[in-house]
Amino acid sequence: MKNNIILIFLAVSLGSIGQKVTLNEKSGQIKRSVVKNKKSVNLSSLDTLVNNKKTLITSNKIIDADDNIYTSVIIGVQEWMSENLITTKYADGTPIPNITDSNQWSNLTTGAWSYYDNNSQNDITYGKLYNWHAVSDLRNVCPSGWHVPTDAEWTVLNDFLAVNGHKGKEGTTLKSTTGWSRNNGTDDYGWFGLPGGYRNNDGVFYFIANVGSWWSSSEGKANNSWYRLLNYNNDKVYRNSFSMRNGFSVRCLRD
Repeated sequence: MKNNIILIFLAVSLGSIGQKVTLNEKSGQIKRSVVKNKKSVNLSSLDTLVNNKKTLITSNKIIDADDNIYTSVIIGVQEWMSENLITTKYADGTPIPNITDSNQWSNLTTGAWSYYDNNSQNDITYGKLYNWHAVSDLRNVCPSGWHVPTDAEWTVLNDFLAVNGHKGKEGTTLKSTTGWSRNNGTDDYGWFGLPGGYRNNDGVFYFIANVGSWWSSSEGKANNSWYRLLNYNNDKVYRNSFSMRNGFSVRCLRD
């Protein structure tokens, strides 16, 4: 198989712009060129699935500083939240700013969050997008007793899946069974990986319904940090580093 494959992403929210993308299979690096597209997605059935999932509350409730309640799953030796983070506060109750302006977002050196496309309706399904400065803040973006996984802890998850019958299909194993533009996952462990897209370091939003991206707490090189990515047309979990000013989803891991 060639190292580079061509993906056609359709960004699906208000005023979104589609992208023709070259994704390097080895590195997960994304290169973009603009393709206008006005395709939209009806999220009502997926919203219902997310709301129904919230009724499956574990006996040991996971509650963030906004009093949101989350579910969790145990995969190997780790316990993961099975939903993307939606808090607007650090664990000590300090508010995290919601930054909507693209120019302001692109110059941030402190923690912030946004909705995809600055549209609050995306919060129910996909959660919020946080820059890495929020992820690395010592006040902890996750609920007490939980933390943003390190790069090494993400690798533990991937390795567990690989040695338990999912080698080469770790991404499909984590993807939700609905909600992707194409090629939904099998969600074998209930991790419920959704394609929430991301916010670029220039403040522009990309790839909802096609890509899910999640931060690690580990710093990379040259103002970059490590993250994991699932995409609609590949079975893998991609590991790469990207600008700390990007906005990605967050999953928390129990301490």
